[in-house]
Amino acid sequence: MKKIILPIYLWLHRNMLKFCWAIFTLFPLNRQKVVFSNFNGGVYGDNPKYIAEELLKRTQNWKLYWTSASDYNLPKGILPVRPNTITFVWHMATAGTWVDNTRKLYYFKKRPGQFYIQTCHGGPGPKKIEKDCEELLSKEYVAYAKIDSKHIDLMLSSCKWQSNCFRNAFWYDGPILEKGLPKYDAYFEDLTICREKVQRYFKLPEDIKFVVYAPTFRESRKTDMYKLDYEQLLISLEKRFGGKWAVLVCLHPNIDRKSYPLTYTDRILNTSNYGNMQDLLAASDVIISDYSGCITDFVMIGRPGFLYIEDYEDAKQERGYYYDLKELPLPLAFSNIELMQQIETFDEEKYKCGCKAFCDWMQFFEGGHASEAVADVILEHSQKLSQH
Repeated sequence: MKKIILPIYLWLHRNMLKFCWAIFTLFPLNRQKVVFSNFNGGVYGDNPKYIAEELLKRTQNWKLYWTSASDYNLPKGILPVRPNTITFVWHMATAGTWVDNTRKLYYFKKRPGQFYIQTCHGGPGPKKIEKDCEELLSKEYVAYAKIDSKHIDLMLSSCKWQSNCFRNAFWYDGPILEKGLPKYDAYFEDLTICREKVQRYFKLPEDIKFVVYAPTFRESRKTDMYKLDYEQLLISLEKRFGGKWAVLVCLHPNIDRKSYPLTYTDRILNTSNYGNMQDLLAASDVIISDYSGCITDFVMIGRPGFLYIEDYEDAKQERGYYYDLKELPLPLAFSNIELMQQIETFDEEKYKCGCKAFCDWMQFFEGGHASEAVADVILEHSQKLSQH
């Protein structure tokens, strides 16, 4: 019975949303309304969060909505709206501005005068995206990705390399704001505030150091390549860098955390309910990842980072890399034994020189003011709308 009813329900729901959207577009746009989305209903975080908070500081009487699938702890002045509901369609159809970090879905219909900012959720990472790995994507995704790109009014870039990547891979030839990524602004603020916030949340002592383990997802969604030896990791970090350490396990939103069997402790911490990953990165002393976009965060700010990829060749064949990971300043390990050796023999001076060379090649735009630059553009667009 469920197999019969579910497709009918989904068909009715989809067409109801399309019908409501068509009706709501008859109403005037509210130039002072912005709808933000992180993974179409994800936690309060990533680039949209920092843009929302900058607008919150600089505007009065604006309506700021966060696409919220759960009861996230939103700041006063930012209102939740459930995705894929009639209320959500109403706000999307009448908002002057959309701010998203993932693709729009099937029933979206952009109106003349609406301003669509696509921030993307990844940094200038090595794994190929969109058109550059089109053979891995479904025909349905490619079709609506191309439509989505035609509707984008502005993309944001962290560096010259990323701007070129968007031009080649995103089916996009519109404007790119080369002022950095809003989420990277956190690295230019007082990082002790982030550390204290994370320490309070996880009830950790003040003198403890953090390492983030943040692997990206595989197309198969499997987790059997995440074989990190957490206990040995803590020992190796203490041996090389001193002090007591805790591991912040930060899995990608596309990963089913239930499929990753791990016993968490007071020093191996599950961050899935924390929310904003940028806080965790800003608070951390070391990062361990694979070919996730977040690896360039630590290269940019010069903090120690390590690559641990047991399925290196498989991932390279499956999705492909934009640049050779072996040429990155981050030491590359293919096993736990190699990773621990890399940590215990870490050469800080060599690493810093490598980070500088990589940043020079990438040509970063970052300076801690990306959120301000995006807010300026939104306010400027609002003024244009009011003149028509």
